Amino acid sequence: MTTEDPLCYWVIEDDLDLQFLVQLKFRPDSRTKFCGAATNSTDAIELVRGTATGVIILDHFIEGQIMGLQLAPLIRAVAPNAKIILFTSHDLALEVSREPAIDAYLRKSDLAKLLPTAQRLAGLASLAK
Repeated sequence: MTTEDPLCYWVIEDDLDLQFLVQLKFRPDSRTKFCGAATNSTDAIELVRGTATGVIILDHFIEGQIMGLQLAPLIRAVAPNAKIILFTSHDLALEVSREPAIDAYLRKSDLAKLLPTAQRLAGLASLAK
């Protein structure tokens, strides 16, 4: 990512309202760009395959047989330089601590921390005053 390139982010979430809410949270930062969404693991892997950099916001409970924790290493294999934030409503802190493919973990109740976490992972200065 050059200084002119926006930070791409992808949302892997089966709740369309939450997909939209994440986009709203990122909207104030013009340095970010929504690059796509998926509701299941198969679509997610194809969506991010070959991604050079960016942030992937990954829910744990998505459509299909593969959940977010199991999907993270598969995403890492096809997008090794992307940062993965597991963003879920469940307390999975222990499980996340055992999964090296996940770069950050947030509960959905911490929605306000999502953009600052993505900025930090991407090496962008926070917009917070």
